Amino acid sequence: MIAPRDHDLFAAATRAFDRLDPVIGHYGGPERALDVRIANSLPRRQQVVRIRDQHYRDTLTGLGVPLWDGYDENAVQLLCTVDDQPVGCLRLTANTEHDGDLHDDFTGVRSVLTPGRFAVVGRALVVPELRSCGVLHAVVHAACRWWLRHSGSTRLVVTCLARTVPAALAFGGRVLTEPLALGPNGVPVVLVEVDARRAVDSGVRWLARHGWSVA
Repeated sequence: MIAPRDHDLFAAATRAFDRLDPVIGHYGGPERALDVRIANSLPRRQQVVRIRDQHYRDTLTGLGVPLWDGYDENAVQLLCTVDDQPVGCLRLTANTEHDGDLHDDFTGVRSVLTPGRFAVVGRALVVPELRSCGVLHAVVHAACRWWLRHSGSTRLVVTCLARTVPAALAFGGRVLTEPLALGPNGVPVVLVEVDARRAVDSGVRWLARHGWSVA
């Protein structure tokens, strides 16, 4: 005899994953609503890997890093969804002036950093069809707000592809380096430092101007 599926069990499992992956920001836009959550559970971390694989693999290959590296397990992974479909993601890793993934990637980076703890913002991406719609602003805003609430630090360092530096500057960023050639393809990358408090304020203003609500 084949027993029917117990839909209550599926609902309970969904609720359990939602508790593991709390929503840290809800953004209502002119055409869609976004949820930004911390991806702690294996299914949602697999969504992060899949979105990187589909839309970021060539860039990561050029930088000489895998889709999921040794820092990812302990990083804070943010996942942005529309109707539970992943449309963007971002990674935060805690660093100090002496230790962290930034030091592994960039020799001599200590010379451009002031002492103290900071988060590195990296691997930020949005699916192509939603770029320039505000998704990245929402994810960055949520990341900055989370960092301020949980870290005791206001500092972020963003590893930007050279072409994306204007987006970091729009959040009040300060350029730390000239373009640096990284990885086997010599991809030009720029380090930008951002004060998370200023970035939150800038993000709210940008989102409001473009018709987004923030919760």
